[in-house]
Amino acid sequence: MDIKITIEKLLKYAEIHLGMESLDKIYFRNILLDRLQVDSPYLGELDLKYIEDLKVPDSILEEVKEYLVSKNFEMPDLLITEIMGLLSPLPSKISFLAKEMEIVKPGLGLDYLYNLSIKNNYIQKTAIDKNIYFKKDYGSNFLEITINLSKPEKNNKDIAKLLIKSQDVKYPECALCRENLGYKGRVDHPSRVNIRILPLKLNNEDWFLQYSPYAYFDHHAIIINNKHSNMSINDDTFLKLLQFVDQFPTFFIGSNADLPIVGGSILNHEHYQGGSHLLPVFFSKDKKVYLQNDKVKISLLDWYNTTLRIESKDIDEVTKYSRIIFNLWKDYNDESVDIISHTNNTRHSTVTPIARKIDDVYSMNLILRNNRCNEEHPGGIFHAHKEYHHIKQEGIGLIEAMGLFILPPRLKRQLGYVKEILKSDISLDTYYKKYEDLLIHKEMIDYLVNKYGRKLDEDVINKAITDYVADTCKNILINTAVFKDDEKGRSALDKFMEGVKNETRD
Repeated sequence: MDIKITIEKLLKYAEIHLGMESLDKIYFRNILLDRLQVDSPYLGELDLKYIEDLKVPDSILEEVKEYLVSKNFEMPDLLITEIMGLLSPLPSKISFLAKEMEIVKPGLGLDYLYNLSIKNNYIQKTAIDKNIYFKKDYGSNFLEITINLSKPEKNNKDIAKLLIKSQDVKYPECALCRENLGYKGRVDHPSRVNIRILPLKLNNEDWFLQYSPYAYFDHHAIIINNKHSNMSINDDTFLKLLQFVDQFPTFFIGSNADLPIVGGSILNHEHYQGGSHLLPVFFSKDKKVYLQNDKVKISLLDWYNTTLRIESKDIDEVTKYSRIIFNLWKDYNDESVDIISHTNNTRHSTVTPIARKIDDVYSMNLILRNNRCNEEHPGGIFHAHKEYHHIKQEGIGLIEAMGLFILPPRLKRQLGYVKEILKSDISLDTYYKKYEDLLIHKEMIDYLVNKYGRKLDEDVINKAITDYVADTCKNILINTAVFKDDEKGRSALDKFMEGVKNETRD
C-alpha cells in the first residue's frame, strides 16, 4: 500500500462524491501531504474509475488507517475524521444547497444532507448495517427491535488517557452543542470535523438539524436548540414541533420527556428527534374517540402505552388542545391507579409529544408519562419492571415509546449463548459456569427450554428467541402505560378525559 496513491484516491473520491472542484484538488493535495507527513505526491497515471461506484469511503479509509497505525500516529480515527471533514464542503455551502433543494421539493434538501453525511463518513453506514434488526407483528400493532452495535466502545488505553488529559476540558459544553461543528475531538469527546448541519427557526428561536451518527432508523435526525438549556416540555414545545413539520412535511418530529426515567439520556440540552421512518405507533388505529367536531378530533390509540392523538387541519387547534391536555396532566392525581403528579416540589408527570403532517392534517401524539417510584418498583412504577431488566433496563425514551426498541450490544453475545443452549444438550450448569453473565437470563432460558425443549433446529431457535425478546419489549411498553388497558384503567382514563372536555367547552 502506497500512501501517495491513497491520497490520490481520497481526492478522486472527494471530487466525485463530495463536490470538490478541480482547482481545489491542488490545494487539498498539499493539505493531505502535510497531515499525513508525506513529502511529495504520486506523479504517475492511475485508473481510479472504480471510485465512481463506491457507496461509502470505507475501503480508502482502511488504507489511510493502515498507514497511520504503521507510522504510530496518535488517535488515527480522529485524524481520519478530520481528513473527511476537510474534504467536505463548508457548512455554509451545505446549508445553502440544502435549503434551496428543500424549496424545489420537500425532502430533497434533507436527502442531500443525509447522503452527504454517509459519503463523508459522518454516518458510518457499514457499521450501522451490522446492527441486528427484526420485527414482530401482533395483528393490530407491530414492534421493531434493534440490537445496536455501532456505538464505539472505549478501550482501557483510551480510558487511561481520559483520566490524564481530559479532566478539565469543558468545551464543547455537551455532545449536542453547536460548537461541535468542526471540533477535532479528544479521547472523551467524538470528533465532529465532518458533521454538517441545517440551521432553522422554531418559534422565532435559532435551532439546527443534524443527523445522528448512529442512525437508529432511516434519516434519523436530531433537531437542536442553539442555546445550551435544559430539556423542557412547555406550552411552546407543541408549537415548535408543529412548525417543524410545516417546514419539513416529509419528517415526523418528537421530544423526549423532560424528566429522568421517562426521558432520554441527554436532559441538559433541549433537542428533538425526527426522521422519515414511520415508526410503529403511527400505524395504530383509534381505540376510542373522545372528541370530534368540524375542527378537531381527539382519540385514544390502540397502543401499548397511553397515547392520545389530536388531529386538525388548523395548527392552532392542535396546539391549543395539546396545551390543554399537557397542563391538566402534569398536575393530575388519581391514587386509585398510582398516579401522583408531585412529591413535595418534585414533579413526576409529563408527556412525550410527537408531531406529523399528513397531507394538510396536523397530527400530535401525546404519550402520557409519569416517573414516580415506590418500594415495589424502585426503578419506576411506569418503567420496565425488574423481571424485564435482563433485556432492557435503561430509560424508555421517545423512540422506544413509539415502538422501536434499541437494545444494548451485550445481548448479541448473551443471546448467542442462549442459542447454544437450545441447540445442544449440555447441562445448563456447565453454561452458567462458563458464561457468568448468562445467569441474568436464567428465567428466560428456563421458559424457552420448558416450552420448546433442546437440540432444536436453527430456524426454531431464532424464532423462539426473537419472539421472547419482542414480547418482553411489548410488556415493557405496557408497564409504561399510566392508564392500564383494563376496566379500572379505562374508567380512570375516561375520568381524566372528562376533565379535558370540561376544559375545552366554550
